[in-house]
Amino acid sequence: MKFTSAFAALALSMASSALAQNKCTEFSPCSREGYCDSDAMFCLWDLCDPTTSYNATSCWQPEGCTSRTTTFDSSNDVIAIRTYGGNPQANAFLSVFEPNNAKAANGQLELDMTYDAANNKGFGATVKASTTIKYGKVTARVKSASVATGVVTSFIIINEQTGDEFDFEWVGKNPAEVQTNYYYQKELDYTKMTPYAMADTSAAYHDYTIDWTAEKTTWLVDNVPIRVLNRADTLDAATGVYKYPTSEARVSFGIWDGGNSGAQGTQEWSGYPTPWSPTTVYKALVESVTIECAGEQLPSESESESGSEQPTDSTSEQPTDDGNGEHSSESGEPPIKCRPRY
Repeated sequence: MKFTSAFAALALSMASSALAQNKCTEFSPCSREGYCDSDAMFCLWDLCDPTTSYNATSCWQPEGCTSRTTTFDSSNDVIAIRTYGGNPQANAFLSVFEPNNAKAANGQLELDMTYDAANNKGFGATVKASTTIKYGKVTARVKSASVATGVVTSFIIINEQTGDEFDFEWVGKNPAEVQTNYYYQKELDYTKMTPYAMADTSAAYHDYTIDWTAEKTTWLVDNVPIRVLNRADTLDAATGVYKYPTSEARVSFGIWDGGNSGAQGTQEWSGYPTPWSPTTVYKALVESVTIECAGEQLPSESESESGSEQPTDSTSEQPTDDGNGEHSSESGEPPIKCRPRY
Protein backbone atom coordinates (compact mmCIF):
# COMPACT_ATOMS: atom_id res chain seq x y z
CA MET A 1 0.00 0.00 0.00
CA LYS A 2 1.19 3.50 -0.80
CA PHE A 3 0.52 6.42 1.53
CA THR A 4 1.60 10.02 1.98
CA SER A 5 1.70 12.23 5.07
CA ALA A 6 0.96 15.91 5.46
CA PHE A 7 3.04 15.82 8.65
CA ALA A 8 6.13 14.78 6.74
CA ALA A 9 5.55 17.53 4.19
CA LEU A 10 5.29 20.05 7.00
CA ALA A 11 8.53 18.74 8.49
CA LEU A 12 10.32 19.22 5.19
CA SER A 13 8.77 22.65 4.77
CA MET A 14 10.12 23.74 8.14
CA ALA A 15 13.53 22.17 7.48
CA SER A 16 14.10 23.58 4.01
CA SER A 17 15.33 27.03 3.14
CA ALA A 18 13.61 27.45 -0.23
CA LEU A 19 10.73 26.15 -2.30
CA ALA A 20 11.76 24.11 -5.30
CA GLN A 21 8.92 25.16 -7.61
CA ASN A 22 10.85 24.82 -10.89
CA LYS A 23 14.53 24.60 -9.89
CA CYS A 24 16.58 24.90 -6.71
CA THR A 25 19.33 27.51 -6.32
CA GLU A 26 23.06 26.95 -6.04
CA PHE A 27 22.86 27.75 -2.31
CA SER A 28 20.11 25.16 -1.67
CA PRO A 29 20.82 22.87 -4.61
CA CYS A 30 18.99 19.64 -3.71
CA SER A 31 15.28 19.10 -4.24
CA ARG A 32 13.21 16.71 -2.15
CA GLU A 33 9.44 16.43 -2.41
CA GLY A 34 9.15 20.00 -3.66
CA TYR A 35 11.56 21.68 -1.21
CA CYS A 36 15.23 22.67 -1.46
CA ASP A 37 18.24 22.53 0.88
CA SER A 38 21.87 21.45 0.95
CA ASP A 39 22.28 18.59 3.44
CA ALA A 40 21.69 14.83 3.43
CA MET A 41 17.99 15.22 4.17
CA PHE A 42 17.63 16.66 0.68
CA CYS A 43 20.76 15.55 -1.21
CA LEU A 44 20.84 11.81 -0.42
CA TRP A 45 20.52 9.77 -3.60
CA ASP A 46 16.97 8.44 -4.04
CA LEU A 47 15.47 11.14 -1.80
CA CYS A 48 16.86 13.89 -4.02
CA ASP A 49 14.95 14.67 -7.22
CA PRO A 50 17.45 15.47 -9.98
CA THR A 51 14.79 16.93 -12.25
CA THR A 52 14.14 19.92 -9.97
CA SER A 53 17.56 20.18 -8.28
CA TYR A 54 19.96 22.97 -9.23
CA ASN A 55 21.93 20.91 -11.74
CA ALA A 56 22.77 17.35 -12.77
CA THR A 57 25.43 16.95 -10.07
CA SER A 58 23.49 18.39 -7.13
CA CYS A 59 22.11 15.08 -5.86
CA TRP A 60 24.65 12.80 -4.21
CA GLN A 61 25.68 9.69 -6.10
CA PRO A 62 24.53 6.22 -4.94
CA GLU A 63 26.88 4.63 -2.45
CA GLY A 64 26.72 1.10 -3.84
CA CYS A 65 26.14 -2.07 -1.84
CA THR A 66 28.03 -3.24 1.24
CA SER A 67 27.39 -6.72 2.65
CA ARG A 68 26.97 -6.45 6.42
CA THR A 69 24.82 -7.24 9.42
CA THR A 70 23.55 -4.43 11.64
CA THR A 71 22.49 -5.40 15.18
CA PHE A 72 21.75 -1.91 16.53
CA ASP A 73 24.09 -2.26 19.50
CA SER A 74 25.40 1.26 18.90
CA SER A 75 23.49 4.53 18.74
CA ASN A 76 25.49 5.26 15.59
CA ASP A 77 23.72 2.42 13.77
CA VAL A 78 20.80 4.76 13.10
CA ILE A 79 21.01 8.55 13.25
CA ALA A 80 18.90 11.53 12.25
CA ILE A 81 19.64 12.31 8.63
CA ARG A 82 20.40 15.95 9.44
CA THR A 83 23.48 14.81 11.37
CA TYR A 84 24.75 12.41 8.67
CA GLY A 85 28.24 13.27 7.46
CA GLY A 86 28.15 11.12 4.34
CA ASN A 87 30.11 8.09 5.56
CA PRO A 88 27.92 4.96 5.16
CA GLN A 89 30.44 2.84 7.05
CA ALA A 90 29.90 4.93 10.18
CA ASN A 91 26.09 4.93 10.08
CA ALA A 92 24.11 2.02 8.67
CA PHE A 93 20.66 3.65 8.73
CA LEU A 94 19.29 7.18 8.54
CA SER A 95 16.03 8.48 10.02
CA VAL A 96 14.68 10.63 7.21
CA PHE A 97 11.92 12.69 8.88
CA GLU A 98 11.77 15.32 11.61
CA PRO A 99 10.92 14.99 14.41
CA ASN A 100 13.03 11.85 14.62
CA ASN A 101 11.08 8.91 16.06
CA ALA A 102 13.73 6.25 15.40
CA LYS A 103 16.63 5.10 17.56
CA ALA A 104 18.92 2.20 18.37
CA ALA A 105 18.12 1.06 21.90
CA ASN A 106 18.29 -2.20 23.85
CA GLY A 107 20.00 -3.94 20.93
CA GLN A 108 17.25 -3.19 18.43
CA LEU A 109 15.96 -0.52 16.11
CA GLU A 110 12.92 1.15 17.65
CA LEU A 111 10.47 2.89 15.32
CA ASP A 112 7.96 4.87 17.37
CA MET A 113 4.63 6.38 16.39
CA THR A 114 3.29 9.04 18.73
CA TYR A 115 0.05 10.98 18.86
CA ASP A 116 -0.32 14.33 17.11
CA ALA A 117 -3.32 15.90 18.83
CA ALA A 118 -3.64 18.78 16.38
CA ASN A 119 -4.32 16.35 13.53
CA ASN A 120 -5.80 13.45 15.51
CA LYS A 121 -3.42 10.94 13.96
CA GLY A 122 -0.03 9.37 14.53
CA PHE A 123 3.36 10.63 13.44
CA GLY A 124 5.68 7.69 12.87
CA ALA A 125 9.14 7.07 11.48
CA THR A 126 10.98 5.98 8.35
CA VAL A 127 14.61 4.89 8.22
CA LYS A 128 16.66 4.14 5.12
CA ALA A 129 19.93 2.30 4.64
CA SER A 130 22.92 4.55 3.99
CA THR A 131 23.97 2.23 1.16
CA THR A 132 22.16 1.19 -2.00
CA ILE A 133 21.49 -2.23 -3.50
CA LYS A 134 20.74 -3.63 -6.92
CA TYR A 135 20.08 -7.35 -6.51
CA GLY A 136 20.95 -9.28 -3.39
CA LYS A 137 19.36 -10.75 -0.28
CA VAL A 138 18.10 -8.71 2.66
CA THR A 139 16.96 -10.37 5.90
CA ALA A 140 15.39 -8.41 8.75
CA ARG A 141 14.41 -9.81 12.14
CA VAL A 142 11.22 -7.88 12.88
CA LYS A 143 8.53 -7.66 15.54
CA SER A 144 5.62 -5.75 14.00
CA ALA A 145 3.58 -3.01 15.67
CA SER A 146 0.30 -4.74 14.79
CA VAL A 147 -1.11 -4.39 18.31
CA ALA A 148 -4.00 -2.15 17.25
CA THR A 149 -6.07 -1.47 14.16
CA GLY A 150 -4.63 1.08 11.77
CA VAL A 151 -0.96 0.69 12.72
CA VAL A 152 1.19 -0.17 9.69
CA THR A 153 4.75 -1.55 9.80
CA SER A 154 6.88 -1.87 6.67
CA PHE A 155 10.12 -3.46 5.41
CA ILE A 156 10.78 -2.24 1.89
CA ILE A 157 13.40 -2.18 -0.85
CA ILE A 158 12.49 0.96 -2.77
CA ASN A 159 13.66 3.56 -5.26
CA GLU A 160 11.66 6.69 -4.40
CA GLN A 161 12.28 8.33 -7.75
CA THR A 162 11.30 5.47 -10.07
CA GLY A 163 8.74 3.89 -7.76
CA ASP A 164 10.20 0.38 -8.07
CA GLU A 165 9.56 -1.50 -4.83
CA PHE A 166 9.47 -4.87 -3.09
CA ASP A 167 7.95 -5.05 0.38
CA PHE A 168 6.71 -6.81 3.46
CA GLU A 169 3.93 -4.98 5.30
CA TRP A 170 2.03 -5.68 8.50
CA VAL A 171 -1.33 -4.07 9.32
CA GLY A 172 -3.02 -3.84 12.70
CA LYS A 173 -6.25 -5.13 11.23
CA ASN A 174 -4.65 -8.56 10.72
CA PRO A 175 -1.82 -9.10 13.24
CA ALA A 176 -1.56 -12.81 12.37
CA GLU A 177 -0.37 -12.25 8.82
CA VAL A 178 2.31 -10.50 6.78
CA GLN A 179 1.63 -9.10 3.32
CA THR A 180 4.03 -9.18 0.36
CA ASN A 181 3.83 -6.85 -2.59
CA TYR A 182 5.78 -5.18 -5.38
CA TYR A 183 5.36 -2.09 -7.50
CA TYR A 184 6.75 -1.22 -10.90
CA GLN A 185 7.46 2.38 -11.91
CA LYS A 186 4.86 4.00 -9.62
CA GLU A 187 2.02 1.95 -11.09
CA LEU A 188 -0.40 1.56 -8.19
CA ASP A 189 -1.68 -1.93 -8.88
CA TYR A 190 -2.89 -3.15 -5.50
CA THR A 191 -3.97 -6.53 -6.89
CA LYS A 192 -0.41 -7.86 -6.54
CA MET A 193 -0.54 -8.04 -2.72
CA THR A 194 -0.40 -11.56 -1.28
CA PRO A 195 -1.08 -12.26 2.44
CA TYR A 196 0.67 -15.00 4.39
CA ALA A 197 -0.95 -16.36 7.56
CA MET A 198 1.26 -16.90 10.61
CA ALA A 199 1.29 -16.42 14.38
CA ASP A 200 0.76 -12.96 15.88
CA THR A 201 3.53 -10.90 14.25
CA SER A 202 3.60 -8.42 17.14
CA ALA A 203 4.24 -11.10 19.76
CA ALA A 204 7.62 -12.41 18.60
CA TYR A 205 10.49 -11.76 16.24
CA HIS A 206 10.59 -13.51 12.87
CA ASP A 207 13.12 -13.44 10.04
CA TYR A 208 11.76 -11.84 6.87
CA THR A 209 13.83 -12.09 3.69
CA ILE A 210 13.64 -10.52 0.23
CA ASP A 211 15.95 -12.36 -2.19
CA TRP A 212 16.12 -10.19 -5.33
CA THR A 213 17.84 -11.31 -8.52
CA ALA A 214 17.62 -10.18 -12.13
CA GLU A 215 15.36 -13.12 -12.99
CA LYS A 216 13.22 -13.65 -9.90
CA THR A 217 12.43 -12.42 -6.40
CA THR A 218 11.65 -14.69 -3.46
CA TRP A 219 10.02 -13.66 -0.19
CA LEU A 220 10.83 -15.88 2.80
CA VAL A 221 9.62 -16.06 6.43
CA ASP A 222 11.93 -17.83 8.88
CA ASN A 223 13.87 -19.19 5.87
CA VAL A 224 10.74 -20.71 4.30
CA PRO A 225 9.84 -19.37 0.81
CA ILE A 226 6.31 -17.98 0.81
CA ARG A 227 6.23 -16.31 -2.61
CA VAL A 228 8.22 -16.24 -5.84
CA LEU A 229 7.95 -13.58 -8.55
CA ASN A 230 9.53 -14.55 -11.88
CA ARG A 231 10.53 -11.73 -14.21
CA ALA A 232 9.25 -13.81 -17.12
CA ASP A 233 5.75 -13.66 -15.62
CA THR A 234 5.66 -9.84 -15.52
CA LEU A 235 5.57 -9.30 -19.30
CA ASP A 236 3.00 -6.74 -20.37
CA ALA A 237 1.92 -8.01 -23.79
CA ALA A 238 0.52 -4.63 -24.80
CA THR A 239 3.82 -2.78 -24.36
CA GLY A 240 6.35 -5.60 -24.59
CA VAL A 241 7.79 -4.51 -21.26
CA TYR A 242 8.66 -6.76 -18.32
CA LYS A 243 7.15 -4.92 -15.37
CA TYR A 244 9.74 -6.23 -12.96
CA PRO A 245 11.52 -3.82 -10.58
CA THR A 246 15.22 -3.45 -11.43
CA SER A 247 16.09 0.06 -10.20
CA GLU A 248 18.94 0.49 -7.74
CA ALA A 249 17.27 1.07 -4.37
CA ARG A 250 17.53 1.42 -0.60
CA VAL A 251 16.37 -0.82 2.22
CA SER A 252 13.79 0.98 4.37
CA PHE A 253 11.71 0.39 7.49
CA GLY A 254 8.74 2.39 8.69
CA ILE A 255 5.71 2.77 10.94
CA TRP A 256 2.70 4.96 10.09
CA ASP A 257 -0.95 5.57 10.86
CA GLY A 258 -3.17 4.08 8.18
CA GLY A 259 -6.32 4.00 10.31
CA ASN A 260 -6.58 7.76 10.71
CA SER A 261 -5.17 8.63 7.28
CA GLY A 262 -8.42 10.05 5.95
CA ALA A 263 -8.10 7.90 2.82
CA GLN A 264 -10.92 5.35 2.71
CA GLY A 265 -9.01 2.67 0.84
CA THR A 266 -6.03 2.91 3.17
CA GLN A 267 -8.26 2.83 6.26
CA GLU A 268 -10.14 -0.25 5.09
CA TRP A 269 -6.85 -1.99 4.32
CA SER A 270 -5.17 -1.22 7.65
CA GLY A 271 -8.25 -1.17 9.89
CA TYR A 272 -9.69 1.94 11.50
CA PRO A 273 -9.81 4.04 13.49
CA THR A 274 -6.38 3.83 15.08
CA PRO A 275 -6.93 4.08 18.85
CA TRP A 276 -5.09 6.96 20.51
CA SER A 277 -4.66 8.56 23.89
CA PRO A 278 -2.27 11.41 24.71
CA THR A 279 0.29 8.91 26.03
CA THR A 280 -0.04 6.15 23.41
CA VAL A 281 3.16 5.06 21.67
CA TYR A 282 3.24 2.26 19.12
CA LYS A 283 6.59 0.55 18.47
CA ALA A 284 7.89 -1.49 15.57
CA LEU A 285 11.11 -3.33 16.45
CA VAL A 286 13.95 -4.57 14.24
CA GLU A 287 16.54 -6.74 15.96
CA SER A 288 18.93 -7.11 13.04
CA VAL A 289 19.32 -6.47 9.33
CA THR A 290 21.61 -8.50 7.07
CA ILE A 291 22.36 -7.24 3.57
CA GLU A 292 24.07 -9.68 1.19
CA CYS A 293 25.08 -8.00 -2.05
CA ALA A 294 24.83 -9.90 -5.33
CA GLY A 295 28.39 -9.92 -6.62
CA GLU A 296 30.59 -6.86 -6.48
CA GLN A 297 28.61 -3.66 -6.08
CA LEU A 298 30.86 -0.66 -5.69
CA PRO A 299 29.84 2.99 -5.43
CA SER A 300 29.34 4.28 -8.93
CA GLU A 301 27.36 6.78 -10.90
CA SER A 302 23.68 5.97 -10.98
CA GLU A 303 21.96 4.36 -13.89
CA SER A 304 19.32 6.51 -15.55
CA GLU A 305 16.49 7.39 -13.19
CA SER A 306 14.16 5.21 -15.21
CA GLY A 307 15.94 2.12 -13.90
CA SER A 308 13.44 -0.51 -14.98
CA GLU A 309 12.37 -1.12 -18.54
CA GLN A 310 10.10 1.54 -20.03
CA PRO A 311 7.18 1.29 -22.45
CA THR A 312 7.97 2.58 -25.91
CA ASP A 313 4.82 4.72 -25.88
CA SER A 314 5.97 8.07 -24.52
CA THR A 315 2.39 9.29 -24.12
CA SER A 316 1.54 6.84 -21.35
CA GLU A 317 0.41 8.57 -18.18
CA GLN A 318 2.08 8.18 -14.81
CA PRO A 319 0.27 8.43 -11.46
CA THR A 320 0.89 11.43 -9.24
CA ASP A 321 0.04 12.13 -5.61
CA ASP A 322 -3.08 14.17 -4.97
CA GLY A 323 -2.04 14.96 -1.41
CA ASN A 324 -4.59 12.77 0.34
CA GLY A 325 -2.93 9.39 0.30
CA GLU A 326 -4.56 8.59 -3.05
CA HIS A 327 -3.14 9.07 -6.52
CA SER A 328 -4.36 10.42 -9.81
CA SER A 329 -2.93 10.26 -13.33
CA GLU A 330 -2.09 13.27 -15.41
CA SER A 331 0.25 14.17 -18.24
CA GLY A 332 1.74 17.37 -19.60
CA GLU A 333 1.60 19.23 -16.29
CA PRO A 334 4.63 20.38 -14.23
CA PRO A 335 5.15 18.64 -10.89
CA ILE A 336 3.55 20.22 -7.84
CA LYS A 337 4.82 20.09 -4.28
CA CYS A 338 4.30 16.54 -3.14
CA ARG A 339 4.61 14.85 0.23
CA PRO A 340 7.10 12.22 1.33
CA ARG A 341 6.02 8.61 1.56
CA TYR A 342 5.48 7.78 5.22
